[in-house]
Amino acid sequence: MDSITQAALGAVVGELVLGKKIGWRASAWGLLFGTLPDLDILFLPFFDDAARLHWHRGISHSFFMMALATLLFAKPLSLIHRKRGVMTKEAGWFVFLAWSTHVLIDIFTSYGTQLLEPFSDQRFAFSNLFIIDPLFTLPLLVWCVVIFWRCVKVLSYKLRMLALKFDANPDGWVRFLWGTLETTVIRSSIAKKALCVSCLYVAFSFIMKLWAGDSISRQVAADIPGAKVVAVAPTPLNTLLWRGLIETEEGYFVKFWSPFDRGESSYDFFSKNHALVEPFEGEKMMEALKWSSRGHWVARRGPEGKTVFIDMRFGEMRDREYRKLLPMFQWHLSYDDEGNFEAPSYRPKDLDVSGSLLLIGQRIFGDSKEWERMKAF
Repeated sequence: MDSITQAALGAVVGELVLGKKIGWRASAWGLLFGTLPDLDILFLPFFDDAARLHWHRGISHSFFMMALATLLFAKPLSLIHRKRGVMTKEAGWFVFLAWSTHVLIDIFTSYGTQLLEPFSDQRFAFSNLFIIDPLFTLPLLVWCVVIFWRCVKVLSYKLRMLALKFDANPDGWVRFLWGTLETTVIRSSIAKKALCVSCLYVAFSFIMKLWAGDSISRQVAADIPGAKVVAVAPTPLNTLLWRGLIETEEGYFVKFWSPFDRGESSYDFFSKNHALVEPFEGEKMMEALKWSSRGHWVARRGPEGKTVFIDMRFGEMRDREYRKLLPMFQWHLSYDDEGNFEAPSYRPKDLDVSGSLLLIGQRIFGDSKEWERMKAF
């Protein structure tokens, strides 16, 4: 998921595991270790395009790295806080939880993670949350803001008292400021409540996914005999409107479902057109794209004679101005003048994001007139 969510979750985990012993530093360490797995992006410039698809959310998100990080950082962390009674076992437990919860919520998204690296490149994905979901993040973020504000208020009050009673001794000021941030009032309680609310939302997302999957599967069985529902995932920023991806030999149908639907929704159809990529068969990047899409992709003839590879696992945005669907994960395939294979990724330009999100909001509550007038790519 997004970096803000990962950092906030790490901070909450830090407070719950080590907060009683090392105070606010536990949240600071949690923020750091909750962010570390995604720093694999710093190494992307050292890889070619094909390797980059395998690298991000690869070994840094694996069981192997969870164990290695725990072994590497547990002892140094316990030594840093040995005066506060932090044992190596406690520090190791903290590192493992901060790292593994980061990986866990990444698994909740459709992108998935390679848990078994370096032994297998299989990706695991539950597809129950969108990569950015404010309702999951908000409780964790509220906790971080409350703790920060609490520290500021206590600090402000004590500074006023200090100014009245003590001389400006530099060493005393440093010790005082450090101690002020140690306040433990309601900190652990708020952290537990924030984590519980987020966990309840995750449970809600799984319930909605099961409901959506069952509803879509039953309708597909009646409408398209022989078709297979290969993915059900939430649309951006919510867990109420779900996108079902249905595969047939000729192509893919896409169907949306919301609990507020007033009737059965229609399907968008996308022909596979796999023959378009035949000139690029055998290219390393071509194989990486097929692996990344888990075999669920279509091809289109693009601008300047290029072939467009579209990963169908991820959704399409609706362009209200041109009334058409725009695939968000696409690559433009071609050979340059020297015969070198090129496959740059492409994102739709000048997309009216606010208009697209407004359409999602309308569709959630059953208004599908404008939604279904969009032309498929």
